[in-house]
Amino acid sequence: MVNNSKYLIAFCLMLVTSGLWAQSNSKFSPLQRDIEITRVTLENFLKKWDGEPLLNSIQQATGAYKAGAGVEFNIEAPNSRIFLDGRIAWSSHKDKTLMDTFYDAEIVNLQKNRLKMSISKFLEDFSSYLPQIKPNEMVSFVFNVKDLPAKKTEQPDTSPNQNLRTYQITFSLSGADLETIKSSEMSRNEIENSIKTATK
Repeated sequence: MVNNSKYLIAFCLMLVTSGLWAQSNSKFSPLQRDIEITRVTLENFLKKWDGEPLLNSIQQATGAYKAGAGVEFNIEAPNSRIFLDGRIAWSSHKDKTLMDTFYDAEIVNLQKNRLKMSISKFLEDFSSYLPQIKPNEMVSFVFNVKDLPAKKTEQPDTSPNQNLRTYQITFSLSGADLETIKSSEMSRNEIENSIKTATK
């Protein structure tokens, strides 16, 4: 059940767009439709997520299905530039120092926990939107995390802690678990416990 009315307008526009796309695409299928609905809803949800402020700047999401494997949503989620003081001006020689100061191991772990929390909340509110997949297939949410690219006027730089905050984290659950979430009143904590996490 949808609990977030702020997504309804975007969702309605998305349905109209999906309908027009379906009429012009002879290969359109309910699976493709549901992937696109989920992708757009997920992207908007993450950009507006305010449950616990994300330490990421959500850019875009893509979604694709592979038979036997399932559905994978890839989210570009670079690290946010944290303003420790309103008077600080970001510049090429200060960026890495500030990022190194803020994104220590503890903050990166907090970042990962908040990303998982946002996905469990998304599943709690929007699981009915997700495509129907086989019980042994997986639905995966892959976050690609790294620093924002340097501006054209800035010289790219490296720092000792850049690798710490550059990673890919995947939250996944089986088609069987997804059906359980859809068909029962699971708490967010129960949903979160059913999500598998992998980092590389």
